[in-house]
Amino acid sequence: MPPISLPIHNPAPSVTRSDFVDRSAAATDERVLVVVFLRGGADGLTLVPPVGDDRYHRVRPSLGVKKADAIDLNGYFALNVALDPLHQHFKSGHLAVIHGAGSEDHTRSHFEAQDFMEHGGPAGGGGWLARYLRARDKAPSALGAVAIGTTQPESLRGAPVGAVMQTVRDFSFGDDDPTVIDQLARLYAVEAGPLGQAARDTIDAVKKLRLLRTQNAPPANGAQYPDSNFGRGLREIAKLIKADVGLVTTTIDLDGWDTHFVQGQLIGGLMRNLAAGLNALVTDLGEHMRRVTIVTMTEFGRRLNENTSFGTDHGAGSVMMLLGDGVSANGGGTVRSGWSDLSASNLDDVGDVPALINYRDALAPILLRHAPTVDLSKVFPGHRFADSMAAPRSAVSEARVRHHVRASTRSPMSRRQNAPSK
Repeated sequence: MPPISLPIHNPAPSVTRSDFVDRSAAATDERVLVVVFLRGGADGLTLVPPVGDDRYHRVRPSLGVKKADAIDLNGYFALNVALDPLHQHFKSGHLAVIHGAGSEDHTRSHFEAQDFMEHGGPAGGGGWLARYLRARDKAPSALGAVAIGTTQPESLRGAPVGAVMQTVRDFSFGDDDPTVIDQLARLYAVEAGPLGQAARDTIDAVKKLRLLRTQNAPPANGAQYPDSNFGRGLREIAKLIKADVGLVTTTIDLDGWDTHFVQGQLIGGLMRNLAAGLNALVTDLGEHMRRVTIVTMTEFGRRLNENTSFGTDHGAGSVMMLLGDGVSANGGGTVRSGWSDLSASNLDDVGDVPALINYRDALAPILLRHAPTVDLSKVFPGHRFADSMAAPRSAVSEARVRHHVRASTRSPMSRRQNAPSK
């Protein structure tokens, strides 16, 4: 089914597989999913402000982004000037913006909303990325999943493989003795079955990382990462992708988005760090980006009205961004949203931007591009996708899918939400 042509900022709660993904790439390429979690609840109305809406400026007299401080995207939405390094990717069709994205969690609690999102909903055990790794036809290698940081995120809880590292130097085998590694390679060279293959993959990854540590090559193509933990982490991700260690997915966090107080003094630096880091990663990867998709997500957005502390409190819908060659054919270079303007009839029952586009519906086409045969019902159990094209390969009948499509014109996420938390 071809994508429906809609005015860019019109409500589009049903997200199709073809909305954001170019499926023309060869399925045999080993693709890498980079998940960037903006922890704290990023304010989508500041990242991609609706500068063409008069009400936006009235309810945010201090924090509203002025047209002069933004880069027009479609006459209604604009990109905050602090995110300027990403604009070139939007113009080239490699960046898609989804506004009013989120989950059906109504608690407005950081911990509960993050857990809900990283677990992929209430029905599945462990994390959604862990289930994705298990649901793929091809078993991941020892470095199939890497979390950049010091702790494993909930999204990878229960993964069949995984490593947590701040740099590639953190991953070694014993004392990194090449003699021991060669002996193990000979031992498992004749081992048949999954155990032998897993061992050989692990040894191959160890050898590649050992070589990578000795080279310590600078970023390619003149890429300049920001001097921050986030920038350094993204540089490590680029190293792993270019070294071809069997990476399938990697996660990295950017903290600090809980801007209850003096938001204007805090969020600019966060946005510059985010944009500079992502742009450097794309530049550094070069041709490797043809098999990489970057997704940014956050647990919820912020309230429409600014508070008395020159900040914003916990809201509902926020912004997701999809970045990579695979988004260019359809959704790239556009802003899709679940709301047409900020009139009261388009807001949720407490007056905030609703999360009308479920984050799982936005993730589903990405996963299907990376692993075309993956069973999405195992990745996001219990979730009913927005239309039949995004429906998981399961026993769900066509009649049930059609019924859901009709019912989804008013998403469950737009129903009454709990009073906003501060």
